[in-house]
Amino acid sequence: MTMSSCSENKWEVNVEEINLPNEFSVRNFNQAIQNISNNDSTSLSQLRQNYKLFLTDYCENIIKIGNSQSIETVEKLREFVAHPDTKETLFAIDSTSGKPEFLEEVAFNLENGFKRLHIFMPLETTPEIIWMNSGFNFAVYPRDEFVAVGLEWFLGPEHPLLNLLPPDRFPKYQQLRMHPDLMAADAMKGWMLVHFINRGYTGEKCIDDILYWGKILWLLGKCMPEQYEHVLMDWTPEDLAWAKANETAIWIELQPAHVLFETNRTVFHSWLTDGPFTKFGSIPQESPDRLGVWMGLRIVDDYMEQHPELSAEQLFSEMNHIPFLKSYRPE
Repeated sequence: MTMSSCSENKWEVNVEEINLPNEFSVRNFNQAIQNISNNDSTSLSQLRQNYKLFLTDYCENIIKIGNSQSIETVEKLREFVAHPDTKETLFAIDSTSGKPEFLEEVAFNLENGFKRLHIFMPLETTPEIIWMNSGFNFAVYPRDEFVAVGLEWFLGPEHPLLNLLPPDRFPKYQQLRMHPDLMAADAMKGWMLVHFINRGYTGEKCIDDILYWGKILWLLGKCMPEQYEHVLMDWTPEDLAWAKANETAIWIELQPAHVLFETNRTVFHSWLTDGPFTKFGSIPQESPDRLGVWMGLRIVDDYMEQHPELSAEQLFSEMNHIPFLKSYRPE
């Protein structure tokens, strides 16, 4: 039996009294491929049995070494692990984001997050958590069944290994986000973004993306109430302070119909994509990036405050943008 609330606020839950339908699973694929036996056929059989779809994704999409069902894949995995660059990365992981006590803490936060999600949306599944070294290809690789986390993306922005990364692929603003404190929220957020994509999301207009992001971040905040708002945004506290101080000015830039209802993604993507700042109109360079994402959160916040009777399911079922925009009042 689960309990849905420990107070009059239905979004506050006692995680100690919540049981997930299935056992919460966390596995370390890094360790699995570092301990492959000498018997290739046995090793491949064990990996396929234990990791199923993830093994296919890892070999064919993440590090791209070949067919996951081929016996040659085992040797290629050994070569990957033995490569000097991989060894250096694994050494960095072992001393930072891959420390057992740190991974236990992240897993604890994720389990509690999914417990809350189970109360808010009881029909949703709980994914398996898989720790990996993605070769700096994916910080988070989500599917409905699992969410794989590239531990090398959370070494800490001051780690010397980051100085060896190509600056064109890993600009400074991105390196600053490679902080271990972001790992739990980024993992759950990445999974939510993929998992809820079929809930009526069309992506046809700018407002569609803004509200989808807003719903995801609003729900993430309810599932992980211990996380600060700037962490949910992958921002610094200063970034969040700037956005709050300039909310009305941001809304003035965003709210014209030709902006909110723009259908050309190449035009409105600057509101939603990573970068040194939000490059749109008169928004200055001292702004944080993805201001459209934060505005989505603000709009959904106001909407849910004015409609406390609504459930998370009802929030995601509402596809009409008008009620959200009517509810929003910039501060």
